[in-house]
Order: sequence, then structure tokens, then C-alpha cells
Amino acid sequence: MDISTLEALKPMLISFQTLALLVLFVGIVLWAYSKRRKGSFDDAANSIFDDEDKANGKRRGTEQDRAGANKK
Repeated sequence: MDISTLEALKPMLISFQTLALLVLFVGIVLWAYSKRRKGSFDDAANSIFDDEDKANGKRRGTEQDRAGANKK
């Protein structure tokens, strides 16, 4: 194989690489939005509302309370 043959194959190799990356992207999107993953996504989305202090019965107060502005 000489250099001219490799140069001739270069566009075809780039095309295969582009096609492989497109198939990989579509596969990841289908995996991420599959129905089996919905429960874990819902759990992750609602985890921000799970407050450890609320679970322990402690009251955190407002942002101003924590900063000391409203303390009496």
C-alpha cells in the first residue's frame, strides 16, 4: 500500500467513523430514555427534596436564619 491508496481510503474511513459515532449516540439516547431507567431518573430528580435534617426532625430555618440576620 502506498500513500495514494491511503489518501483514497481516508474519506471512506471518516465516513465509517461518523456512522459509528452516530449509532453510538442513538444507542445511548435510547438507553437513557428507556422505560427501565425511568424509576432511577425519577429518584435522582426527587433526591433534591430529600432533606436529611427533615428526616432527623431538625428544622433548618430560612436562609436569613442560617446567616444570622434574624436571630433573636
